[in-house]
Amino acid sequence: MDNNTLAIYIHELRNQCLHAEASFSIFNQAMANKAGAGILYGGQSILIPGSQISSLLWPTRARARSRGEALRKVLGLNEKHPLNDRRLCELWERSDEKFEEWVNQTKGQQVIFDLVGDPSQVGDGDIKDECVYRAYNPTTRVYWYRGVAYNLQAVANALTDVAKRVNTIYAQMFPEQAKADAEARRRAADAQQTAQVAADAQASAANDASGDEKPGEKPAAKKAAPKKKAAAKKAPAKKSSKSE
Repeated sequence: MDNNTLAIYIHELRNQCLHAEASFSIFNQAMANKAGAGILYGGQSILIPGSQISSLLWPTRARARSRGEALRKVLGLNEKHPLNDRRLCELWERSDEKFEEWVNQTKGQQVIFDLVGDPSQVGDGDIKDECVYRAYNPTTRVYWYRGVAYNLQAVANALTDVAKRVNTIYAQMFPEQAKADAEARRRAADAQQTAQVAADAQASAANDASGDEKPGEKPAAKKAAPKKKAAAKKAPAKKSSKSE
């Protein structure tokens, strides 16, 4: 593989690693907010760059294996790696046909769609992985997609390993661009930290303004000032009546 071709592949691998990082950010935010749709979306989004990276480095087609070997040699990756998973590599190939196959294979069985929780707690508790279309179990960190279970923590660790290797080669091949990117990321991180500090200060000021009142407790009513006694009015003098 010539240097120009290698540069293009390294650039794309780095982009996919950045996409994975962004997907994990969406996923973690959704977890913090307990947003079910966001959790499922973020989890599925993680698998997209994971699949792209897997297929670039461990291709299943015979004609592409030499390319995978060349890239793995440059990155110092072994054949045995968590991302070397054929299920992940071919995840998006024939996607519509695989969905149809899943529908046909699960006919007459209890299936699960879009669940955040433990599938074993649904129905009679005897749900097979093959019958779970899309779900995430926060306890085990397992994400199901189209009947296949993926450990997202293991995927995250594997992607982190590949990203470090790719970034090292990227910095060697594109030193100026890597330096500029690192500076931009540093500024973005500083801006985010500044915004967070400002938000915390604003929240603290709002709490101070509310006083030391206990939640749900109404402030004590102010006593009305005592009324002054009105001065007694003198009765008008009666006129004496004259006798006729």
